[in-house]
Amino acid sequence: MSRASLRGYPDLRSFARGQTLGYALAALAGCLLSTLGVLGKTAYALGADPLSVVTLRATIAGMILGIALVASKPSLFRLRSGDLPLLALYGFVGVALNYLGYFYALKFTTVATAITVLYTYPAMVVVLAFLVYREPIVRLKTVALLLCFLGVVLVASESSSVGLTSDARGLMFSLLAGASTAVYIIAGKRVLIKYDARTAVFYSFLFGSLALNVLRYVEVGLRLNTNVEIMIVIVAIAVVPTLLGYGILTYSLRLIEAGRAAITSSIEPAISIYLAYLFLHETPNLAQLAGSVLVIIGALLIGFSKASE
Repeated sequence: MSRASLRGYPDLRSFARGQTLGYALAALAGCLLSTLGVLGKTAYALGADPLSVVTLRATIAGMILGIALVASKPSLFRLRSGDLPLLALYGFVGVALNYLGYFYALKFTTVATAITVLYTYPAMVVVLAFLVYREPIVRLKTVALLLCFLGVVLVASESSSVGLTSDARGLMFSLLAGASTAVYIIAGKRVLIKYDARTAVFYSFLFGSLALNVLRYVEVGLRLNTNVEIMIVIVAIAVVPTLLGYGILTYSLRLIEAGRAAITSSIEPAISIYLAYLFLHETPNLAQLAGSVLVIIGALLIGFSKASE
């Protein structure tokens, strides 16, 4: 449709702009989330306790957003009492179980296995979005999904082979991390029908951090072995991949389908490789480079496709 023909359809033009912004935000969220690997490894190298990192990550992110809401728009804290169970489940599954699943996956298996299984979540989102919201599974979406998944498998490879391990516990926790990510996106779509994105993200962090703090207290008590350097890194984790990454991804769900947002944001592992190369001197192999290209092509394919296709 030409520019001139769109003049009589302001709603259509607004819709097109919203779609473009939605894909751009989902891609930006993937870039921000990709910093977690570098920041996490930095924190661990400084001697941070992984369980403390994930707990403080959610807690600090929630506190920062809470302070921002108090200063800017306190009305966003208001909830309907009947929605508390949904929001509690949203935070418990999407934050607490997600963080714990990935943490324990790394404990029982390799990073290659964990990230490969974790990034099956776009497929879960596409299926769940069809079952819950009747979002169509069109051919182009399927092709993009397959390209992204194949790319992630190559990105996660440590050599010319995928390098998956057979530890059942590692696979189980990796699937938990992937499934909880999918539920976070699908539930987020439902929460955003009633609430602002900032409200949804704040309460997900609130309920998720409560669950993580209880678990950490049971495990290690009140002891917190951190120093200034570790806290700086943890704050960076809380702000960049957590608050901004999850916040922007959640907002993108207002503008595009959940399945498309999940696939577009899956550029994360491809970007992670380049960040690891720049900051951790981890040189990617040819398989990983090829995989990163496939992920980006898949994300662009789904991003520039027509919503009605």
